[in-house]
Amino acid sequence: MKILIPVATFERGGGFRVLAELASRWVDAGHSVDFLVDARSADPYFPTDANIIRFDKNGNTVDQGSAQKGFKKSGNGAEIFIGMFRAVRKSGAEYDVILANHSFTALPIALAGTGAAKKWYYVQAYEPEYYSFTPGWRGRVLQAYSALSYLLPLRQVANAPIYIGYRGIRADVWIPPGLDLDLFKRREIEPSFLEGKTIVIGTIGRHEKTKGTVDVLKAFEILAADNSFIRLRVAFGNLPEGWSHPQAEIVYPDGDTALAEYYREVDILVAAGTVQHGACHYPVLEAMASGTPVITTGYLPADSSNSWIVPVNNPEAIANAVRSIAAQTPVALKATLDAAESAIGPFGWTSVAADFLNLLTVRNCGK
Repeated sequence: MKILIPVATFERGGGFRVLAELASRWVDAGHSVDFLVDARSADPYFPTDANIIRFDKNGNTVDQGSAQKGFKKSGNGAEIFIGMFRAVRKSGAEYDVILANHSFTALPIALAGTGAAKKWYYVQAYEPEYYSFTPGWRGRVLQAYSALSYLLPLRQVANAPIYIGYRGIRADVWIPPGLDLDLFKRREIEPSFLEGKTIVIGTIGRHEKTKGTVDVLKAFEILAADNSFIRLRVAFGNLPEGWSHPQAEIVYPDGDTALAEYYREVDILVAAGTVQHGACHYPVLEAMASGTPVITTGYLPADSSNSWIVPVNNPEAIANAVRSIAAQTPVALKATLDAAESAIGPFGWTSVAADFLNLLTVRNCGK
């Protein structure tokens, strides 16, 4: 099978990790997979075994070295859209499957004539809700554009059950993002919460309000106010301007190996996102796989048996959850972490990539 995955640029978000891994696993299974990307994009942050084809604004294939270096201050969206449309129109008929993965890529793929190639849309989030936090006319345009993408004549598959029938999404099947369970593996020794021992809280710093980083910071401040043994370790920074605390540090895990070590080194991981609960969220998946207690507002596959679930926008509840975890007996804590390990099993890349490939194969045959 020949599969084409058009993307605007290669980025560092979880959605791109998913595409890179899926593509590599499909190549390993003997299929041909090409990424189609704007010529000005940097190389992939997440390594992939797939082939990379770069296009210019005319849809022509170009070498990266001959392409314009970097993006302009404005006009990038229009140029990428037109270039992608032309590139897909020129070569799309050579493929069995063309996979859209973001609202931006859905429309040029839908509009381009591609012969018998089947067009799919992997819905990794309900994007209009995220764009509602973008101010002014730009936010309104992006909301409308992303909502339109779910109405296009593309076969849809979602990445979580929450999106089955969610607003305008038409997917009737879901396949989750995967994990490298050989890398994100359970720590050998469970976290210890002996009296007087330092407790390290971890979180992935994000600027977006929907990620809930500010709530984690406030919870940490509550705890640190009367406990000198509490520490906060924020991965990747992205904190509010001017925020600092003597018991907090910022670390920058370089690559997945370092990120996996980060999860195993913190005592508790907090993921306090404010929207689309029941969706997949990589920090929750990765921390659960690493044997680290997780406090979350409710992302797949966390539930009350394998994690600590807290309300949205409630720093006091997060602080109380930290206190609850610290008060667990070793037996009770191990039982929760065992449940987390069991829940993570179906998210291994081997099974995820095979299930996705089977879906593309069966439904491309009209079944």
